[in-house]
Amino acid sequence: MLWDRAAAFGLAGALVPEDLGGGGLSLLETCLMLEGLGEGCLDSGLLFAASAHLFAGLVPLLTYGSEEQKRRWVPSLASGRVIAAHAMTETESGSDAYAMATRAERDGDHLVLNGAKAWVTNGPHADLVLVFARTGSGPPLGAVSCLVVEAGTPGLALGANEEMVGLRTAPLGTVVFEDCRVPASHVLGQEGAGALVFMTAMAWERIGILAPALGVMQRLVSASSEHAKHRKLGGRSLASRQPVAHRIVDMELRLRGARLALYEAASEVDGGRLGAGSAASKLVVADALVEVCLGALRVHGAMGLTREAGLERELRNALMSQAYSGTSEVLHDLVASSMGLR
Repeated sequence: MLWDRAAAFGLAGALVPEDLGGGGLSLLETCLMLEGLGEGCLDSGLLFAASAHLFAGLVPLLTYGSEEQKRRWVPSLASGRVIAAHAMTETESGSDAYAMATRAERDGDHLVLNGAKAWVTNGPHADLVLVFARTGSGPPLGAVSCLVVEAGTPGLALGANEEMVGLRTAPLGTVVFEDCRVPASHVLGQEGAGALVFMTAMAWERIGILAPALGVMQRLVSASSEHAKHRKLGGRSLASRQPVAHRIVDMELRLRGARLALYEAASEVDGGRLGAGSAASKLVVADALVEVCLGALRVHGAMGLTREAGLERELRNALMSQAYSGTSEVLHDLVASSMGLR
């Protein structure tokens, strides 16, 4: 199983401290590893699923988990034996994430969870689900909590895998809670701290989950360059024709800009600064990825449109990047707010 191979490589727990079974890497170091994997591994769905597990599953536990919670869950997650899922989005709330219908009501030393989450990465195979639910009324800060729900808990149902336009090897599905009783000791941080948990997870995920895209772009720039050098048209290589050469240069420039944006944002997070850098980075990298994929298709011509070439798969995967972990429209709003424009 490819997941097991990725876990054995150290991907599942790359940034987890060594004393908890991980690799002890910084976010920047983890992104460097993911960039290399993005270039060498054609299975972007696998890297997407592993990144979601790492950044949206493990990071919240490392940041907000009690010592008991960390000892209980982190080592098995870091090894990849246990798979994490992050359940926030609902079909009716969409990008207005905090307008959720899922609720958790206190009942003694348990919370009773009811609701449904949609498009949950790793959902169909999750062993541990971090679910966000309303535990109070009013603004999200203080009224939303994050609960850790283990597979097999009565009232938890994991939906079947849904096929999307891209990243089809990343399991994605619905998670449903019906009178699901969760021990109060499974609340992450404290009741009402869910908004902080979510914002922290997104600050990390929006950077790390797109690090493999840098490697994908590098692979496509290299492949396009080689194709242009060897493909002849009228006795001349495509590379000798200015429009083709300039298109490849534009692809290279987009890659360089994306790499700078992502590594700057990773360095900010490693330095303890969780600002709008992650949102800006995701915008830059996601847009660059789509444009580089389109550029590669155009350089390869009709050959690039075949299934065998694999470029249409890369484009489908790239289109997903403008929607997950915050749509491009939502992220533009976040960056605008950080600039004092809203």
